[in-house]
Amino acid sequence: MKLLLILLACFAGPSFESAVLFLNGVSSMEELDESVISRYRALELSPLELNLCTRSRLLSSGLMSAFQVASLLDWRERSGDILSYTELALVDGFGEEYAEALKPFTRLSSSGPPGKRRSRKLHQNLMLRGAGRLSGELEYAAGVKYKAELGETAELYWSSRNSYSDPHFGLGTLSGAYYGRKHLGKLILGHFNARFGQGLCMWSGFSLQPWSSVQSLRRSGSGFSPTGSFSPSYCGAAADFEYGRWSLAAAYSVPDKMPMGSVCFTGQRFTAAVNASREAVGMDIKLGLPGLGLWGECVWRGRFDAVAGVMWIPAYDTKIGAMAKWCSGVPETAAGVSSGPFEALAYLSSKQFRSMAKYSTHFHLGPIGINPVLRLAATRKDTWRVEGRGVIRLEYSGWDLTGRLDLVHCKDDTSWLFYAEAGRGGGAFRAWLRWTLFRVDKWDGRIYVYERDAPGSFNVPAYYGKGWATSLSCAWKPSRRHGFYCRLSCVEYPWMTDGKASKYEVKLQYQLSL
Repeated sequence: MKLLLILLACFAGPSFESAVLFLNGVSSMEELDESVISRYRALELSPLELNLCTRSRLLSSGLMSAFQVASLLDWRERSGDILSYTELALVDGFGEEYAEALKPFTRLSSSGPPGKRRSRKLHQNLMLRGAGRLSGELEYAAGVKYKAELGETAELYWSSRNSYSDPHFGLGTLSGAYYGRKHLGKLILGHFNARFGQGLCMWSGFSLQPWSSVQSLRRSGSGFSPTGSFSPSYCGAAADFEYGRWSLAAAYSVPDKMPMGSVCFTGQRFTAAVNASREAVGMDIKLGLPGLGLWGECVWRGRFDAVAGVMWIPAYDTKIGAMAKWCSGVPETAAGVSSGPFEALAYLSSKQFRSMAKYSTHFHLGPIGINPVLRLAATRKDTWRVEGRGVIRLEYSGWDLTGRLDLVHCKDDTSWLFYAEAGRGGGAFRAWLRWTLFRVDKWDGRIYVYERDAPGSFNVPAYYGKGWATSLSCAWKPSRRHGFYCRLSCVEYPWMTDGKASKYEVKLQYQLSL
């Protein structure tokens, strides 16, 4: 049976960007932040071993929910190692699309009976980055990231950088983790993340807003996890322990003088946990039924906060979700539907209203792949902001050609931006050339655009003014160990009456993998 599954497996995985968008349930890269992209880039360089990792490490990766991890471990116990992504799609809670999206960030190495031995091979990755920018005066910035991984047993992160605005180059982020066996899940020393429940009690770093997509209505906490982010949240010690279906986690952040803890029980159809910190105490629960998911969390922090939601899957590739929240005295509600290429979502609170509708599909016309995307969004805070976006992407034999048009209407003014990008994404040498034209007269009408950059960099500039921009991004990987990256860019404002300064930037990066 497993030989048949291997023969049926798909060998071509999705692109990095499309996989990240699917796993985070967002419609565009602009809705994410640097810490998210950095985490996925680290997983791309050192993929997670699905057949060898323990429950604690699978959860720490942030790739799967607690239900998916429990389902994966149960499959490994009953059926042995997973030998293909087609087989992974058969595991309860995954499905074909989810398994496909995991390809860039996971591996299916087999070591015989599950859990009998773990790899202790040392993998190391070093990234060196330098950048220079000319905008009135010459500015410099640099960064370094290092990761060492001892099979599925231990991880070590170190990262530090300065910026154009802050030339100081300090110690940065230092985080180490040991993953145990039997009762010890993991032990973390140094910087760490803390993400539990729906985020009311403990949730460090970036989190999706509930108007990003239907999937963003529900969060999946990864517990305590090591981090290589340039901007970590906590520093101290953290550990978790497992006793059958029970798990216990505890941590202490020294700079914040913050103790944290969680006790969780995982059943076949539900998980329930009590979470506590110096600032709050609460309880969260998730219930999974065939075609239906329920979740909620309530917290006391001198006031009562709560959130509850439901996700209904009436048919394949169709989700209907709703969420209600009370936080800091502000009521919030959101509801949405996703079916095939269509998705729509509406969010309402006492402070703002947001809505979004999107259509995205992919089809082939002979050897040419065509990916059209249409997106319409409306927001009201003090005033209305209406955004429209159209994207068309053509793919042919490793070559990409993309065109995108953004229109924004806000305060009786209409802004627009158009870019065309061409490039080749396959092989040892990859390059993309982009040309952008924009007119944004008011700051409230600014347009954010995700731009290609070196691995580990997150580049989403806000376009404002009248002008044009161009950029060239190149990557050369002569071998598995070495990678060279370069980005040249400039922004000109020839039609600005106030003489806004032009910007020129050069970024260089080297990646070493051992």
